[in-house]
This record gives sequence, C-alpha cells and structure tokens, in this order.
Amino acid sequence: MSDKKAGKSSPILSLSLIRQRMKSHLEILHEISGLNEKVESVEDLLTQAISILDSGWFSSQNISANIVFEDQKFMASSFSETNWELHSKAEVSPEVYIHFTLAHQTSKSYTENKPFLEEDQRLLDSLTTALASKIQSLRTQQELNENQKLVDKAYQLARIGTWEFDMINQKLHWSPLTKEVHGFDEDHVPDVDQTVNLFKEGYDRKIFAKAAYDAIEKEIPFDVELKIISGKGDERWMRATGEPEYKDGKCIRFYGISQNVTNRKQAEEHVRLSEQRFRSLVQEGSDIIGILDEDANFTYVSPTIKSVLGYMSSDLVGKNAFDFIHPEDSERLQEVLSSITSKKERIEIDPFRFRNKDGQWRWLETTVTDMRNDPAVGGLVANSRDVTDRKNQRQQLIESLAEKEALLAEIHHRVKNNLAVVVGLLQLQGTEDDGEEAVRLQDCVSRVQTMSQIHEQLYQSNNFSNLDFTENIHRLMKNIFKTFKSELNLEIDSNIQSTHLSINQAIPCSLIINEVLTNIMKHAFVGKSNGTISVNLSETRKNIIRIEIGDNGVGFPKDFIIEESDSLGMTLIGVISNQLNATYKFDSSDEGTTFMLEFEKSIPEHEKFSKSN
Repeated sequence: MSDKKAGKSSPILSLSLIRQRMKSHLEILHEISGLNEKVESVEDLLTQAISILDSGWFSSQNISANIVFEDQKFMASSFSETNWELHSKAEVSPEVYIHFTLAHQTSKSYTENKPFLEEDQRLLDSLTTALASKIQSLRTQQELNENQKLVDKAYQLARIGTWEFDMINQKLHWSPLTKEVHGFDEDHVPDVDQTVNLFKEGYDRKIFAKAAYDAIEKEIPFDVELKIISGKGDERWMRATGEPEYKDGKCIRFYGISQNVTNRKQAEEHVRLSEQRFRSLVQEGSDIIGILDEDANFTYVSPTIKSVLGYMSSDLVGKNAFDFIHPEDSERLQEVLSSITSKKERIEIDPFRFRNKDGQWRWLETTVTDMRNDPAVGGLVANSRDVTDRKNQRQQLIESLAEKEALLAEIHHRVKNNLAVVVGLLQLQGTEDDGEEAVRLQDCVSRVQTMSQIHEQLYQSNNFSNLDFTENIHRLMKNIFKTFKSELNLEIDSNIQSTHLSINQAIPCSLIINEVLTNIMKHAFVGKSNGTISVNLSETRKNIIRIEIGDNGVGFPKDFIIEESDSLGMTLIGVISNQLNATYKFDSSDEGTTFMLEFEKSIPEHEKFSKSN
C-alpha cells in the first residue's frame, strides 16, 4: 500500500455489507482461478484479470486496477494514481515480478474511515500470487507446445511417425505419417493384431512380438529394425521403437515411433557387398595390389602376392620396389613413375621383370594410380598382373611368324625365278617362230611377266596379305609400253588412287589390265601417229574397286561382238572377271574405246578381327 495504509480500525459495516463484500471477493477468486482454461497467452490473462477486477470488486464504481509485468502495463480505462492505493507483487521467475495496484478513485477525503480493509490487501496478495502462478503455468505450457512443435517438425523432416496404445481402453492410435510410412491411406484405422501381422512372417514377426511382450510385461523398451509387408504390398525395412509407461505397477500406456529405413538399409547392403567384392578382389583375386610411398617403398601389399610371386605381404612391406625389379627395367620404370603429376593421375606401365620368392623373373603388367592426396590411402596404388605366360607365348608367336614370313618370301622368290625361266623359254621359242605363232608367244610372255612381277613385289614386301597395287599398275604399264615399242607418239593420262589388294585379287586384276593394255597397243592406233591412253583407279567407301582404261583409237570393228569373240584375250578377261566376282563392260565408238571393271575388295581376316574388336 501507499504511505496511507489501511489502518487497524476498519469502517463499521453492516452485516449485509460484509456479506456482499465477501461474496464479491469469492467471485473474483473463482473467476480468476478459471482463466487458464479460457486464455492462451499472458497478455490475454492479465487483460481479462483487469476486466474482472474492474467490474467485480466490491464498490467497483470507485475501484480501478493496474498490472505491470515485464515493462507492459495492463490497466482499467479509469485508472489513475490516487492517495488511496493497495500494492502487491509476486515472483513469476527468478528476478521477474508481477506488480498489482488497486486504486480508489473517489474524490472524497477520507480521514478516520479508510476505503480499504485489511481483508482487501490479503485478497489482492492472493490474486497477485494466483496470477504469478498462472503466468508460470502458461509459459511452461507455451514452452512445451513450442518444444512439441519442434519435435513434430523434426519427426516430419526425418519422416518419423508416432504411435500410442492406450492399455486401459485398448485403443491404438497412429499419426498420419505413421500410416504413410506403413503404406496406408489417412483414413486407415489400425489395430494391434494387424500391426503385428504387418511384420514379415518368420524371423521379423517373432522378434517384434517378443520385443512388444518384454516392453509391456518386463518394462524393457525396444528399438528394432525389421522387415514389413506394407499396406501397398511391397517389402520395407522399418525402424520401430516402443516405450512402456507404468502407474502403480501396471502398464497404462505404450508408445513409440515408426520410420521407413529402407533406403538406408539398402545403402548399407550395397556398401557391405562393395566391401565384400573389394575384399575378394584384394585378398582372393589374381591381381597384386600394392601401395607405395613417394620413394617407391611398399606400405601395403595384398595377400594375393602369395599365390602370384610366393611372398607373404610382410616380406615386402617397408622394402623398396626397385630392389625386386630387373636392372634393365629399373631406369624405364623410374622415368615412368616420375611422370605422374596432378594432371596425369593414372599411367599404364608396359610389362617389366620382377623377382619372385624363388629368384625367378616374372613379367608384371601394372597400372599405377596417384592417390597421395587421398587421406585414406596416401600413396601410389599399383595394380599388377602376372603376364609371364602371355609374354612367352607372344615371343613364340613372333618367332614362328618370322619363320613363316621367311619361308613365304623364299616361295615367292622361287616362283618368280621359275616364271622367269618360263619367260626365257617362251622368248627363245619366239625367236624360232614367226607370224601369228610368234605373236601368241609374246602375249604369253607378257602374261607370265605380269604374274612374275606380283611375286617379285611380294618377295620384297613385309606384308604378304596387302600388296601396294598402285605401284604394281605403274610397273605393269611401264613394261607393256616398253614391250610394244613403236613410232607412235603416245600420251599417258593416269589417275590412280592408292590402294592395296591381296595376292588373290592382285594377280587376276593385273592379268585383266595386261590384256586390255596389250589389246590397245596392238589394235587401237592402227594408222595413227598420235594417241592417248587413260588409266583410272578409284576405291569407294564401300570397298568397291573401279578401274577404267580408255583410248582415243579407232575402236572395235563395227561387226565385232564381244560376247561372240573367240580371241584368247577376251576369253581370259571373262574368265578372270568371274574369279573376281567382278562386272566389266566395253564402250566403243569411232572416237575410241573405254573398258570399265568393278569388284568388291576383300578384307584380310586379321583386319576383320581387329575391326570387330
């Protein structure tokens, strides 16, 4: 109260007024006591408290109230400071108080009879204490609500559903998220038996049933991860926890959470399988995996080295790799390892020799990966494979191939020499004959020389499956023009694309060209002093070889029919074209003759294999 406090002597009141005063006091206490059920904030609480006091205090027409709490004022509209006031305060929390003031607003000057009684002060103190308690309760509830919101939000973010089983009323409740993670719609109504049966029959269902029994009967909480068959029929991994609540030795409530952990379990299974595969590769594979520091010292060697080189892993750890590498390979490997930079983190090393436990040299093929910046590795990872058998087989193949190439070259050399002998004999016979017989012998000489030329080229070549046919045509043209010397002023126009043929196509193709050019030299320019011969060779993208040979000579006789010709040359062109699976044709007029040949180029078997791989 102010300095002018309620005195010990109270105004003389009638019995009815005393009863009215007590009644109003009780009503005020009752109304303020029930405020917690009607308000949700401290501001609402204090505002309504002011309203109750303003209208419910005995002689309320003269009374107004004011409450101060945390720098906020809650007062009746008629409140003003007067000489007659009651004051009260109560602690809400450490160093936080609520201040209550009740003022008598009458202008009448009291002297002996004061407007407030001691009972009024006690009532105000009670009201102040009650409001402080209610503020504490509201704030505690608000904190609980905020914490619950945070928990609910965390559960929502973590996709965790909650459930509760009322043991007294035998009612099971699932949160909406619990229904979702179990594969049910929001309107699903769960029951205990159905919940247990969701767990996969067998191990998972037995484990959950036992965990629930132990929680209820033995007060043992559980946290398990088991498989369920969801409401949608798919298999899921579910984390389920359960916590019993006991009262007077009896379980009255059973609650917990449900969380779909399928993705995590699948990820864990993937990691487990990856680790298992890695362990199999490192410990049971055929490759040696080693980790070396910058000085090429072994810091780790996989157990597979035992089956490959005979060493135990401990035999090499701490040793320098170059102590086991053949001296002739050492310098090359040092240069290769020094070339590893941040831009080139992996290099392939050609086979080198490495000494095994028995002192024998084994050929290792190695891939080195720079993982010095990886804290889990911190070195150069070398993956090595024993290729000794493959190396030896390759060497044997090279030696065998060299022998066969030498033998093949010798065969072609002997064929060329034998053909040269045949040419010599034919030429010798030609000197003894004359007329048509000599001409026929000369034609035979030309054909044999054409074949001999191919064999000579093969003998000089390192590749017996692909012959440079461009070079062969030039030689063939030179030999034919040299053979048929004449006073004719001859111009050669050639456009020959570089191409290669196998011997099976080169010989018949050369014989056809020989026949055509020989026929031109013998018949095309009769009675002429000048002439032009064109030779064109091209290869399309579809491996089609096209050869065109033309002249500006007199052309075929008008009554000449190629299909009915019995000349040996025309017969050879037809027969050999069939061998090549080729098409050919002659176009002849007074301005000359053109011959065109087309066939598909054959691909060597080794080239087919390389393209398919």
